[in-house]
Amino acid sequence: MRYSIGDVSRVLGMTTSALHFYEKEGIIDTPKVESGWRYYQEADISRLVSAKKYRAMGVPVRDIARQFSADGMTGEQVIARMKEKRDEAALAARQYAALVQDIDHLIAHGQEGLQHIDAVDIRRAEDMIYFRSSSAGRIPLDKGEQAVAKRWIEAAPAVSLSICREPTDEQAVPSMIISARRAADYGLDANGRVTRRIPGGMALHAVVACGEEQYDDPDVIFRPILAFAREHRFVQKGTMWGSMLFVDCSGGVRRHYFDTYMTFE
Repeated sequence: MRYSIGDVSRVLGMTTSALHFYEKEGIIDTPKVESGWRYYQEADISRLVSAKKYRAMGVPVRDIARQFSADGMTGEQVIARMKEKRDEAALAARQYAALVQDIDHLIAHGQEGLQHIDAVDIRRAEDMIYFRSSSAGRIPLDKGEQAVAKRWIEAAPAVSLSICREPTDEQAVPSMIISARRAADYGLDANGRVTRRIPGGMALHAVVACGEEQYDDPDVIFRPILAFAREHRFVQKGTMWGSMLFVDCSGGVRRHYFDTYMTFE
């Protein structure tokens, strides 16, 4: 069979420029010309479909070209590379599965917050780890801390922007937070200096919405649970924290939704 460049392009989903590139790289032969028309043969189609298969595995085009060359890869080498790509795909699958869980967490708590804003309940909080710069800002001034902060930011959305307050703090400070369970997946740990562990346990909980005032008065996010604690005589145990769920920017006003916790004795 003979196939026109238009038919090949439509069925294989390849642009004519991509086909020309595959010709240049030697993956397929230069099309034959008959009566002024260029056409491809069965062998070319087989190689193009095989090339798409390897591209779907993440193999670079130039590596595919080397594989298909006269002095290309052995069968053992091809299988070894497929094993490598399989392992990469398995890792990506695990990462995407974890990402689904992270997004589900944001969705569940965000929907709950929209329905029960500022309502305080009691629930078990899991162990958390948070990053807090020595300069008490989102971007550390210390270059060593900046390298740590960069790693944390790259772990979003497992890592969330947050506000934390230790019992000895005069004011809550901006930070980043992640569950200890997920921190292990990213190699993030609590070193006791800029990264610290917050033990879980029974906690007061509320989803809180606030505006831009949280930048000047970060303690605003803890007002519902602190008021509830005073009224019912709960005593704070350890660090209070609030992780940002999302920002509602409708109506020309920014409303920041925080998932807040205070463990108690």
